[in-house]
Amino acid sequence: MQHKYKLLSLGVLLALNAITYADEQLDLPVTPVTANPLGVSSDEFVIPFSVLNGRSLDVRRGNNLADTLEDTPGISFSNWGPMVGRPIIRGMDGDRIRIMRNGINSIDVSSFSTDHAVPIDPMVIEQIDVIRGPATVLYGGGTIGGVINAIDHRIPRQKISGATGRAITRFGGANSERSSAVVGDIGIGNLVIHLDAYTRKTGNLNISGYSVSSRLARSDSEVSRNSYGKKGQLRNSGSDSDGGALGASYFFDKGYIGMSYAKHDSEIGNPLTTTGFFDQETSRWDLHSEFHDIDIFDFFNHFKFKMAHTDYKHDEHHEPGEIEATFENRGLDGTLELGHHAIAGISGVVGFHFDNSTFKQPNGVLLPTANTDSQSVYIYEELPIDEHKLTLGLRRGNHDVKRNAFTGDGGCSISYTDSDDCDASGGAEDDQSFGETEKTFQTNNAAIGGVYKINQNWSLNSNLAHSERAPAFFELFPYGAHHATEQVHKGNENLNTELSNSIDFKVNWKNNGHYFNVGPYYTKFNRFIGLFNTGNELYHLHEGEEEAEAMSVFQYRSVGATFKGLEFDGNYQINDQFNFSYKGDYVRAEQDNGDDLPRISPLRLGAGVSYEKNRWYARLDILRAFAQDNIAAHELKTDGYTNVTAYAAYQFPIEYNLQFFVKGHNLLDQEIRDHASFMKDKFLRPGRSVLFGLRGEF
Repeated sequence: MQHKYKLLSLGVLLALNAITYADEQLDLPVTPVTANPLGVSSDEFVIPFSVLNGRSLDVRRGNNLADTLEDTPGISFSNWGPMVGRPIIRGMDGDRIRIMRNGINSIDVSSFSTDHAVPIDPMVIEQIDVIRGPATVLYGGGTIGGVINAIDHRIPRQKISGATGRAITRFGGANSERSSAVVGDIGIGNLVIHLDAYTRKTGNLNISGYSVSSRLARSDSEVSRNSYGKKGQLRNSGSDSDGGALGASYFFDKGYIGMSYAKHDSEIGNPLTTTGFFDQETSRWDLHSEFHDIDIFDFFNHFKFKMAHTDYKHDEHHEPGEIEATFENRGLDGTLELGHHAIAGISGVVGFHFDNSTFKQPNGVLLPTANTDSQSVYIYEELPIDEHKLTLGLRRGNHDVKRNAFTGDGGCSISYTDSDDCDASGGAEDDQSFGETEKTFQTNNAAIGGVYKINQNWSLNSNLAHSERAPAFFELFPYGAHHATEQVHKGNENLNTELSNSIDFKVNWKNNGHYFNVGPYYTKFNRFIGLFNTGNELYHLHEGEEEAEAMSVFQYRSVGATFKGLEFDGNYQINDQFNFSYKGDYVRAEQDNGDDLPRISPLRLGAGVSYEKNRWYARLDILRAFAQDNIAAHELKTDGYTNVTAYAAYQFPIEYNLQFFVKGHNLLDQEIRDHASFMKDKFLRPGRSVLFGLRGEF
């Protein structure tokens, strides 16, 4: 299949979902896949939780997972160019955010560095569940920031007869995207087969000004505003990706068992170079089984097992035919969960989670070969009390991290200020060797929460959590240059378990089609593991080149820190045709010594108006991101921006629910930079653009 266009796909999905069926609504009922293992409705979720599916997902579908979610309150975007980005929740990133596919870890290397894409294409996703905050003992004790679960139904969970599916194609946008996708399921008796395929091709990104910010150009004499392309375009930023999956489930009276195989390949240009690119390949096997209304030992009534094996490879080409660095990760991740009969009104589950992964950098000197092996047991219980509810979650984990012997390329000595001091070998003077080592960590996590229903319109949610996270191998062991981010990373073998205590509240009001939610939160870290700019520089030479490249040195260290913030969203149904919505979020993050933590998003406020009648749907949205001047040492301020988007959709009066949509993005042609991104002063977000698309169902 041929691609159509990237931003186009965004507009497409935007309009698509925005589009209303003449006689039907595109929105699907909220399926509580992630937030609660007991299958309660969304109104009963204790933890801060959002679902994107149906129209709400189609309207926001972007180039990647972070693109798709960035308008969600509490979620910001750490982008690396137009096609690569990873979500940040409440100012927290890395291993504090667990990105899953169908309830199992994505098993990639995206948490290590922003240039490593999450191998999940939104075009084939059917639903995205988002948990904000640390009350996530079901999915890992280290998920202090939250959980994002992309659901694609590649292993069918419902029995069907006949064939059903959807297809989409889109074109246009700021990078001339051409993309297409098809998803289908076929039911034959007790067997349901799933097929999907997608393809995407983009050109260089059109931007509103110079890619390099004026602040960076003034502060660094070696960087000019056109270092990464002429005004109005980000050089070498095109991409080419495709993938697909085959899956099947066999259904029994009380459950099913299913498998799937998926493949994702992408080639993404590196704007830091004129011809360099990233080549990413991912293959994944999944096995799922679930049975309900059963009886095991006269105690358990529900059984669920999920497991996935993934091979991930990421090659960085400085020039065509020249692989500068390779990152490989092979891993196995799985969960066994048993639900029990109610005891004195208390219902819940007990579970066992395991994961094992081996990371290798065969031709690199940034990270050693490392094996991570973890096992955890957990319990989650709920007690209804009239219209109210109490919840309790506990998790105990053991984590082993082993490192092979390793020589890291530290480049030229920190004391050097002149690149001429680098020798022709790439500055081996600061190289260091490390022997084999093994680190073991135990983690204990607990969360208690509740819902108090004041009346039929008002309710109050609250959660209190203690979280412990074992440091990742890329926080403990790196020592060397990563040319894709122009940074030197240095680990810290003395890091201990990250500790935090959190509390959040949420006030909910709803009345017919109107609703309002507001939630403050507070998280105190006794040991927050962060990647901090030291203010020093090292020099490195690319193989075959004579001029050394200056790179900032970043060091992992542990500090006391506090995160506090607020999220809100609401909706007001003006009349049968017009609807008004609003949202906002704010997070403040500081070290105990009063210094600001780096890469924290600013205050954001948004509002939108939609019109819907018969086969037409139209919407106008405005998002204001304010300037960020609460910055860490060696970090530059970021200006505010106003992003205005508009989209419209029309459903044709023919079979297959065929819809046409169009979306305009950044209509004011603002200079948009994400403060949470390492590359915010080098890579500008898309300029003004228009995207078109078609979507149909069968």
